[in-house]
Amino acid sequence: MNKNIDGKIKNLHLLVMLILLVAVGQMAQTIYVPVITKIAHDLSILPGSIQHVMAAYLMTYGLSQLIYGPLSDSIGRRPVILAGMIIFLSGSLGGLLSNGLAMLVVSSAVQGMGIGVAGVMARTLPRDLYGSIALRYVNSMLNMGILISPLLAPLIGGVLAMFFGWRANYAFLLALGAGVSYAMFSWLPETRPVITKKRRMFSSIRELLADGRFTCYLMMMISALSGIVVFEGSCGVLMGDILGLSSVSVSILFILPIPGAFFGSWYAGRNGKPFNSLMWHSVISCLLGGLLMWTPSWFGVMNLWTLIVPATLFFFGAGIMFPLATTGAMEPFPYLAGSAGALVGGMQNLGSGLAALLSATLPQTGQFSVGLLMFAMSLLILICWWPLSNRLDQENNIR
Repeated sequence: MNKNIDGKIKNLHLLVMLILLVAVGQMAQTIYVPVITKIAHDLSILPGSIQHVMAAYLMTYGLSQLIYGPLSDSIGRRPVILAGMIIFLSGSLGGLLSNGLAMLVVSSAVQGMGIGVAGVMARTLPRDLYGSIALRYVNSMLNMGILISPLLAPLIGGVLAMFFGWRANYAFLLALGAGVSYAMFSWLPETRPVITKKRRMFSSIRELLADGRFTCYLMMMISALSGIVVFEGSCGVLMGDILGLSSVSVSILFILPIPGAFFGSWYAGRNGKPFNSLMWHSVISCLLGGLLMWTPSWFGVMNLWTLIVPATLFFFGAGIMFPLATTGAMEPFPYLAGSAGALVGGMQNLGSGLAALLSATLPQTGQFSVGLLMFAMSLLILICWWPLSNRLDQENNIR
């Protein structure tokens, strides 16, 4: 279940299915960003209020993973995935039929509650199937594949809304989710390893959180995703409402920083690069991105360059971090992969949902708020990584 000597990846078809599953969740999070202004106008609310939709999605996406992970360790991956997809489809239908902000927020929360299963399995199934260097390589490859969906989602959302209205975004998610659910039902085998030691459902979560190294990696990933989500939630308002750009223009500009994360993931998977060095590149890139996002606001400046360039730097650093930190957190716990995946995915999204909620309460008249929050997240990354880096250096010196 590892990488072959000739460079081919075993179980490639399962990896592709996993990428499609996670892509549904990624699209549900960002597909409507270019049409936030249109949704707000149709529902007679302020554009900034739509950030509550993203916050509700992310919080239930995160919390549900804390259930899906331990449950998948107990009863298996396959039944948990299928149950989650049924819940997601019901939320997508609710979004399609929404006639007010409250119903849209609830529907988004139900979507997140269902597709949270994808967030768990994005970390759990690779740990079931791979180990050591192959796990790092596959996590990098998986992250690159996952990042394609946020590139496509805003473009799809903008075009669908132009011809059919914003509700077409939820119709698309409903159809996509149904297709992926059918594929999972038809071709996904059970991958959970045979368990020799019985544990209570949530005892594994306590065991993981007691591990200092695991919690450091976890806090770093929460901070990185929070910085990304704050930008994603704010840029639709800043570009569409403040800079006055069209939904199609916003959909194109929105995706420009995402290749930074894609190449960051590619960079993380390169052979011959020491783990510590790559992580420092990640931390420094996030720090620079956060600082550059915040600095122009001190002088009352905001334009496309002051938004896109810092975001790309931050996304690049986060792209390096996610596969590396996921590998560092997950590899020591092969028989707790479901619970570890739940914490890694769940707490990331719960934390980023709270960050989006905080961002929604702050003024959206410039980039001060988004810059402040992104820089704060990058500082938290540094605070977590510095002692962990020293500890890893000491272990390497002993060896």
